[in-house]
Amino acid sequence: MIFHCLLSPAEASGNTPEKFEDLLARLEQIVSDMENAELPLEKLLASYEEGMRLVKACGDRLTDAEQKVEILSRAVATAPSPTTEEEKSTKPKDEIRLF
Repeated sequence: MIFHCLLSPAEASGNTPEKFEDLLARLEQIVSDMENAELPLEKLLASYEEGMRLVKACGDRLTDAEQKVEILSRAVATAPSPTTEEEKSTKPKDEIRLF
């Protein structure tokens, strides 16, 4: 299946994907290897392909995290502020003024 090659090994096998930090560390290692090593063209292409999959996976995770933060921020902003019993008891009742 063509799409199988676009997934990381963990995602393709149905396992839980690696943590974002692990994916980013692997991507940084690939970049370092490509910059510092004299690799044959085939190895460079394979590294580039893996790196692009990692970039996409990291981007997807960041997008998901950003959406969750946005949802949580909206929920907090629209939630009524909690009042405690103490706050209720210290607030004055309707005042009645005679003069």
